[in-house]
Amino acid sequence: MELSMSTIVILVLGVSMLILGMVLIRNIMCSGIQITDDLSAGVKNEIKTLFGADRFGVKCLGQGGAEVKLGSGGRRPVICIFKTDAATEYEVVVSSIESLSGATSAVVNSWVIDQGWKGSVIPGQEQEETVVLFDIPRDAPSTSVRMTMQVKNLNSGSQQTITSRVEVVPTGFATSAIC
Repeated sequence: MELSMSTIVILVLGVSMLILGMVLIRNIMCSGIQITDDLSAGVKNEIKTLFGADRFGVKCLGQGGAEVKLGSGGRRPVICIFKTDAATEYEVVVSSIESLSGATSAVVNSWVIDQGWKGSVIPGQEQEETVVLFDIPRDAPSTSVRMTMQVKNLNSGSQQTITSRVEVVPTGFATSAIC
């Protein structure tokens, strides 16, 4: 009787420790995901500061050597920020999306759900718009992607070419399944 009682106590303690360990690991993993989301928000804020107080135009994620990382396993937007001093119509046409390393360009293009944008920009404020929406599979390899976009100001007829570079990094099965 004494042996079986101590065995039950050991099993209960073992299961309790296992559950506590799993909760701790889940919290650590979810914190890591939140940190990457915060970094993404920081990149957006950095783009906003590129404009300065009185500069106008279009800036996109990954433009001008800024390193942007997108995690695998879900829908990931690539945004552009517009700032004008007068009501303006813009059109963004994605002319090419190519893989520089990792997955092939055909595979990367199969991840694209939506691309391009056309619309009005409200004067005096920064406006974020999604110009490319990726649905990156969970098992996607590390990939470097270069996107070339033509931004047309439909009011003035001016056109600007923007090249953005984005790194796709695997988040791993455990991370994407836990949170």
